[in-house]
Amino acid sequence: MAGMPNPYLYVLDEPLARAELLEQLASMPARLSEAVAGGTDHKLLRRPSANDWSAFETLEHVRDAALVYSARFRWMVFDDDPLLTNYDENAWVASAKDVPGDVPAILNEIAASRADLVRVLSRLTDEEWRRTGRHEVAGPVVLEDYVRHQVAHEARHLEQIRAALTTG
Repeated sequence: MAGMPNPYLYVLDEPLARAELLEQLASMPARLSEAVAGGTDHKLLRRPSANDWSAFETLEHVRDAALVYSARFRWMVFDDDPLLTNYDENAWVASAKDVPGDVPAILNEIAASRADLVRVLSRLTDEEWRRTGRHEVAGPVVLEDYVRHQVAHEARHLEQIRAALTTG
């Protein structure tokens, strides 16, 4: 497992110390809030193309992923090598009953989940950062690599939100 990159995990463009990694996690709710601030319903719901999510759908996905990953990380911290089930991100977004007026509530959900996660992760020892899980699709994952994946994943979606709001 160690030393072999997992093709299912995003990799950060730059190496981050753990403190920087935690800061990236902690600051994401504010960066998302800033990105969607002032977005009209029309802009939030407009899809850049037929195959792309709108900024709003991307925000819903970031919320879903924040909740799912937070649970997975907690399982990895508190259970021994747990099975981490997959979820259908497209189905979750398509089935959501959220509307643009829910943006503040969605941002609050992300912020609350993230505050808890950062608190848990900030107290881990070096050994605990190496805890493992077995992802249903990605296979074996190491907690620290998986957290780095989440930071890279969210950064990509933050840029996707910004681009969707400025397109057209």
